[in-house]
Amino acid sequence: MSPSGIQVNKKVVLVIVLITIGIIIYKNYNHINTFLKKKKTEMAGIPQDALDKAKTVKCSSRSVKIQLEKDKSVDILVRETGSSLGKGDILFLHGQSFSSEDWENTNTLALFTALGYNPVAVDLPDGSKSKSQKIDVGDKGVFLEKLISELKLNAPVIVSPSMSGGYSLPYLFKDPPGVLKHSRGFVPIAPVHTSAYTVENYKSLNIPTAIVYGENDNSIGPESTKNLKNLPNHELHMIKGAVHAAWKNKPEEFHLILYEFLQKLKLSSMADS
Repeated sequence: MSPSGIQVNKKVVLVIVLITIGIIIYKNYNHINTFLKKKKTEMAGIPQDALDKAKTVKCSSRSVKIQLEKDKSVDILVRETGSSLGKGDILFLHGQSFSSEDWENTNTLALFTALGYNPVAVDLPDGSKSKSQKIDVGDKGVFLEKLISELKLNAPVIVSPSMSGGYSLPYLFKDPPGVLKHSRGFVPIAPVHTSAYTVENYKSLNIPTAIVYGENDNSIGPESTKNLKNLPNHELHMIKGAVHAAWKNKPEEFHLILYEFLQKLKLSSMADS
């Protein structure tokens, strides 16, 4: 066989090998993709023992009564795990089409309980899937303050998607100089109500913030992110391939963002003490 013939055969063999590898990868794409995602999560820092422990954590729900006025109150559904661990409180709010149950279904409450936090999710008094009493609570910032007090949460990290921005932002902006007495961290996920505040307002609110938005959120995300970026102590997280409800669309990615944010708050608290 001539040298040129040998060279042609080598090329043919290489093409066959590459095609075979491509077929194997294509047929096993889902398995490989799942494996890589799992390894990425583990390598990024969420302890495996917490991931395992979360599988055994159970959630329960109860109702609390919030007094609005002398003769007016509202019953609010609360979903929790009964955690008594001391890494801090996390309050999970929700958007118009969601409820506290979604935080259970995404394994969020179980995971952050397993990580040593006290996660609490509530059904807000508006929202299509909310099981709380439907009622106009008036000043939503004041209502949230009363709810946090009733739940005995200590300056909780507030996770606030979409519609819940109408509650979280008035609550935080009520006392900008003393905001850390009310919340030690803020995780807005494309919330509403951001245009109600000026650049100067935002610059006065020095709270550690992890801004989260979905890459494919073409509704509230772009405007809210632009406004929230005026907060002086923020970090920005885009979840690739996610839509408006990025936390539900890609829960594993969101869990990692929240976990790392909480770790930074812990280190900051230790440095300040």
